[in-house]
Amino acid sequence: MKRTARLQVCLAAIVVGLWLLPTADACFMRSPQPVQVWLDHVNVEITDQVAVKTYHCTFLNPNPQAVVGGECFMELEPGARVSNMSVLVDGTESQAEILDVAKANKVFTEIVAEGGSPALLEYYGNQLIRTRIPKIAPRGTVTVKLRYTMVLGKKDDLVRLSMLNTNPKASLQTLKSASVRVAIKSQTPIANVYSPTHAVDIVEEPDWDVVVKWSQEQYTPTSPFVLYYQLAEEKIGATLLAHREPGEPGHFMLLLSPAVAGQTAMDDDDVLPKDVVFCVDTSGSMIKDDKMTQARDALRHCLGELRPGDRFNIVDFGTGVRVFSPDALVDHSPAAIERAIAYADKLYPRGGTSIDEALDSSLKLFTENDRLKMILFATDGLPTVGERSPDAILANLAKRNNKDVRLFVFGEGNDVDTKLLDLVAARHRGEAEYVLPSEKIDQKIGRFFDRVGSPIMTDVQIFFDDVAARDVLPRRVPDLFRGEQLIVYGRYETGGVKNVRVRGRVGGEYKTFTYALDFPTTATGDAHAFVPRLWAGEMVDFLLDEMRAAGKEDEELVKEVTFLAKRYGIVTPYTSFLMVEETCNQPLAQQVQNFRGRLGAAGGALGQSYGAAAVTNAWQQSRNRQNRKQSGNAAALYEQVSDALRQEGRATDQHSIATLRYVGNRCFYNAQGRWYDSRYDDTQAKNVQNVVIGSDECLALLKDAPTLAQYMSQGDVVVEHAGNWYRFEPAKRG
Repeated sequence: MKRTARLQVCLAAIVVGLWLLPTADACFMRSPQPVQVWLDHVNVEITDQVAVKTYHCTFLNPNPQAVVGGECFMELEPGARVSNMSVLVDGTESQAEILDVAKANKVFTEIVAEGGSPALLEYYGNQLIRTRIPKIAPRGTVTVKLRYTMVLGKKDDLVRLSMLNTNPKASLQTLKSASVRVAIKSQTPIANVYSPTHAVDIVEEPDWDVVVKWSQEQYTPTSPFVLYYQLAEEKIGATLLAHREPGEPGHFMLLLSPAVAGQTAMDDDDVLPKDVVFCVDTSGSMIKDDKMTQARDALRHCLGELRPGDRFNIVDFGTGVRVFSPDALVDHSPAAIERAIAYADKLYPRGGTSIDEALDSSLKLFTENDRLKMILFATDGLPTVGERSPDAILANLAKRNNKDVRLFVFGEGNDVDTKLLDLVAARHRGEAEYVLPSEKIDQKIGRFFDRVGSPIMTDVQIFFDDVAARDVLPRRVPDLFRGEQLIVYGRYETGGVKNVRVRGRVGGEYKTFTYALDFPTTATGDAHAFVPRLWAGEMVDFLLDEMRAAGKEDEELVKEVTFLAKRYGIVTPYTSFLMVEETCNQPLAQQVQNFRGRLGAAGGALGQSYGAAAVTNAWQQSRNRQNRKQSGNAAALYEQVSDALRQEGRATDQHSIATLRYVGNRCFYNAQGRWYDSRYDDTQAKNVQNVVIGSDECLALLKDAPTLAQYMSQGDVVVEHAGNWYRFEPAKRG
């Protein structure tokens, strides 16, 4: 007998309900799998805030026998005003209808009340486009193309673009591939292009001011794609993103960026001249893995990127130290670059590693002036010649660096002292990066120098007038480079429109830029809910660095790290235990006590500073810092969880999102199939109210607080709302 069953599935901004059509002659068949979103590619072209969005989504029917087809519900952003909409199914135009929020919510709640997946509630509160798709043959595909035009909203000078998830994170469905391209053209200059959710690349394309790209194979959606960009008249734009919870201080992130398009865009004339010393390890160990050849290639690349007006020198070191131009820095000229490249080509590996003498020789080359001064220091080993004590090397640097030289450090391979290199960079206003044995030295150093080779503003200071800002990080603001942005995090008490002053050296003189920015005074929605988590990540890094610098653990700092890590879902040496399901429900103090015994020699903030594990950890920390500069990159937070799980021997491709999730402004941990708000512990157990998802009580709560839907979408979940604790659980079937 022919039977029909209803299925639901979600995509891009898309939710699908399909009819199952099994073959007539089947006498027995297992319940078919849902239709999957297989490919999801989004292209957005924006001209003066008018966006043309095009979604290409391919559905896969994974069933070996069942034929599927039916209605397709495509999600729209709340409040979107759509025009020029077209829907193509395998190239054929299809009729479509827009359902407003009320009708769309009715679709969601009916599905859930009938026993459908609560995962659909992630899309509660949004509009829907309804169309039909044809039957999909077993293991076949169909492609849906949705195209429409909408005007993007702007608050002050900030434009926000969002693309909703390809499918709910609760479904744990992995796409074969996904991508986003956003091309922007604007009559008003553009600055501060930023994604808080994905690690985007900014590229150049003809006819567009800015093009942003992101793509990934085997992608499990973790958060909707969000992009911000600022329309700024100033040469240096300032953007403030802030979030405030009821009864708590607000959190903010301030983004500063040179204009990248328009009449005020920074050009070569705005780039400050710099003094650079390339300090290169040529010890005998550099012969391994072709490291010396790669170091030469990196040096050639950096020399080629120097600009007229720059000055430079080369210091190479093994057992002893040699200098390309022993008497002084060399003025940039084609002839000087040619001679320097010839010198670099003759570098060869030999002897030990004289780090202290090499840094001393490099610092002596700088003279007192107003130019940006930097050393690019690269080594593959521990100090083996001359001063070998890391503490003594750091002390010597502190005494010798009296000209405010920035130190940018590269550790190559697994035999470097990560603590020493991290502190060299941190104490001298630079950055530390690590090159794993599997990576190419020349590519890593080349990309880095491309990033810092064009200084725009140095000696940056930021003043928050009448804001009562606190816990501001980083404590010392780094320099600003063309094509880069500075991100400053903090908390604040006093809200309202307040002046923020940015002072720094621009074009050889100090200038002050003043911006009137809005710090929310009352609780805000979820649009910027990622901000507290990013601030917490920066604070955790700062506290761990403080303990590493002190050489000992501090009980109060450990307690603060553990609290922040648990609440915001941040992996630290003290809190990877939070990923272990059986501990998620224990009081925090008990979890810390239980875990302390497992830290071992490599645990805590003070583990071994060299060797493969230490270098991998330092490499990861460096990458996390860079991710936060380029984007909030929620996906990177999941990667940290994956790394922790992998160390526990439990990681699979989807384990991180199956263990920890960020939903709105909350973090949730999974314990034995149930999700717990990170603020929950067993003292709340007796106060938890049980509510069945889809019940009248549930719908009444949703009516009063629609944001609860995103938490219910996780399935079995314990969450706090308005001072009360609820356990939302799916209705039992059968």
